[in-house]
Amino acid sequence: MGKRKSRRVSKSKSNIENMVIAVIIIYGLYKVILIKAQEVFVRISSKIENITPTEWLLFIVFLTLIIVLLYVSINNINVNKKRTLQEEAKYRIIKKNEYEKLLRMNPTEFERYVADLFTALGYKAELTPVTGDGGKDIILRKNNMVAIVECKRYNEKNKVSRPDIQKFHSALLDTNAIEGFFVTTSYFTEPAMKYTVDKPIKLININRLMEMIEDVKRIPS
Repeated sequence: MGKRKSRRVSKSKSNIENMVIAVIIIYGLYKVILIKAQEVFVRISSKIENITPTEWLLFIVFLTLIIVLLYVSINNINVNKKRTLQEEAKYRIIKKNEYEKLLRMNPTEFERYVADLFTALGYKAELTPVTGDGGKDIILRKNNMVAIVECKRYNEKNKVSRPDIQKFHSALLDTNAIEGFFVTTSYFTEPAMKYTVDKPIKLININRLMEMIEDVKRIPS
């Protein structure tokens, strides 16, 4: 019993000693920091007293210039942010209007529209017959090279499937075209996209089609 009490007293003394040491260390650091801060303050005060009116004027001009630059930078950031939001809103409106216009077209009108799109992009586009087109709607020529296009005016619920792409690939081989473009107002299924990985077929879904339309609009007339 006496040993336990002795251990508790010893432990208590040890804790008090540690606390005292910690307080002494903290106080010492405080004094050092305080002295250093006073020295720095004295130096700064001395330098300020020695500053000439010309130097004060230059300092004020420099500070004013910094404030003006910060204001202009912040203002430009806000303007650019506002402009970006406006451009995004404008693009959404254009996209919606273009998409609705595409869906109102019948298949033949859509094929003619896509042909005009490629023509504007520098190709010579030739529409194939409405019936018996051999799995291709448009033949493209550019720099003595031949490419073909297949068009599917679907809504977003109907995706282009792998069999559609396989049929188009056969038409690509039969035509000896260097590449093919499959254009749709919808999207492609995962198997359809995987099928084209090692083939010269470019899949143009509604998003990419909208980008192409915007590219054409930016071409100088």
